[in-house]
Amino acid sequence: MRYRLLIFAGVVLGANLQTLDTTMATVALPRIQGTLSATQDEIAWVLASYLIAVAVVMPLIGILTNLLGRKRLFLISVVGFCVASVFTGSAESLQEIVVYRFLQGVFASSFTPISQSFVFDAYPPEQRGKAMGWWSLGVMVGIVLGPALGGYLAEFHSWRWAFYLNVPFGILSFSIIYIFAPTRPQRPSAQPFGFLGFLILATALVAIQFVLSRGERMDWFSAPEILWTSLIAVTAFYFFVVNTMYSSRPFIPPAVFANRNFMVGLSLMFMLGVHWLAFLALVSPYLQTLAGYPVFLAGLVLVPQAIGNAVGSVSAGQLLGRFHPVTIMALGIVVMAWANLQMSLFTTEFDRWEFYLAVFAHGLGIGLYFVPLTIITFSTLPRQNRDLGTGLYALMRNYGSSVGVSLTVAYLVRQTQSSRAVLSENATPFNETLRHLSLPDAWSLTDLAGLASLSLEASRQASVVAYNNDFIWLAFTSLVCFVPLFFVRMPARSEA
Repeated sequence: MRYRLLIFAGVVLGANLQTLDTTMATVALPRIQGTLSATQDEIAWVLASYLIAVAVVMPLIGILTNLLGRKRLFLISVVGFCVASVFTGSAESLQEIVVYRFLQGVFASSFTPISQSFVFDAYPPEQRGKAMGWWSLGVMVGIVLGPALGGYLAEFHSWRWAFYLNVPFGILSFSIIYIFAPTRPQRPSAQPFGFLGFLILATALVAIQFVLSRGERMDWFSAPEILWTSLIAVTAFYFFVVNTMYSSRPFIPPAVFANRNFMVGLSLMFMLGVHWLAFLALVSPYLQTLAGYPVFLAGLVLVPQAIGNAVGSVSAGQLLGRFHPVTIMALGIVVMAWANLQMSLFTTEFDRWEFYLAVFAHGLGIGLYFVPLTIITFSTLPRQNRDLGTGLYALMRNYGSSVGVSLTVAYLVRQTQSSRAVLSENATPFNETLRHLSLPDAWSLTDLAGLASLSLEASRQASVVAYNNDFIWLAFTSLVCFVPLFFVRMPARSEA
């Protein structure tokens, strides 16, 4: 392919639109929450709506590529993403920003698979491994720069620029691909697309996300909306299973579900999605609202996580030649669990370098986890199912991220309320223990101002306890990843 270096730069820049947007929005989330006067569980929809759209549309990329052509679909996606970014940045209500973020996710879903396809075709077989390695490092730039850039824009300009900034990058990527990328002939799909199965699955995924995101606020199944939405989700999954087993045009061929390594890989990828974005969604508000960090510095603190991710990915690639993939994944799980346990021990007066070490270790663990996971997942999947497999693989990662954010925020809200109740019930003038303690003057139990100040400190400490419990929950769920590893059966090297 001519101009392959320019094409490489254009598609990497396009793929970075997705990673930059996600990480910048995560850091700017507290500022968005303040501007829109949203609660903690409501603002989680700014991330969740985007991830739901990416997860739902991702499996359609193969059929859309066949219909429109790879180059045309990429260009349409860039234009749609930039337009949706402008609307998101100018949104004046939570409802508007959630809708526009959903549209961003719809158009962003094609960036990663199409950019990988361009790189794969641009290089001969003997150079593809090295090219994909450089592609991974190129996409890592967005993960490294996103938190710092999002923090800088939110601190010194406005959170809206975290979305407006997508436009110049999008224009540059569009121009490069439009001018230099070749147009590949459209090819009919070898297998008919099961639209009905896709529609049923999308309904189930959206319904589950609604339950997880709104359940805490509506007191779960005591609310009719949650009850009916749960029923819709269960019914949709039932019909999806029936459609898969008996339809002549299933969305996912039943043979895919019979592949043990692929199914184990999907479950482990779902767990990776839960941990990666949930960790970022916890750390940034923790630093800004409890530790008093300015938003720019809170973004810089997340850079070691991305650096650790890059180091872990490169190290895993080197270790795969010497060790079994399961061994490397187990190491990554242990490192992730350790990092979350360390985070659960911090107070608002934490040691900065210990905090950096824990954040770096979390990224390192994810890198050690991800690279061998890809090898395991596709090691035994037949070649004719790999296009579908990559779509499902990306779907589980993005949907896992969406579910992870929703669950951690719901657990955070519940833990904050319960911890606040425990801490406050004894902070009264009638508690003899407090009456004989030497309390700061600002916490006087004899006047309203002192009681209000003491109540505010109780709320702050309750939030710290809730964040610590959330990190303990993440540590426990990462250890659960050991269970699927026992079901992995790698083929002999000659078979692979």
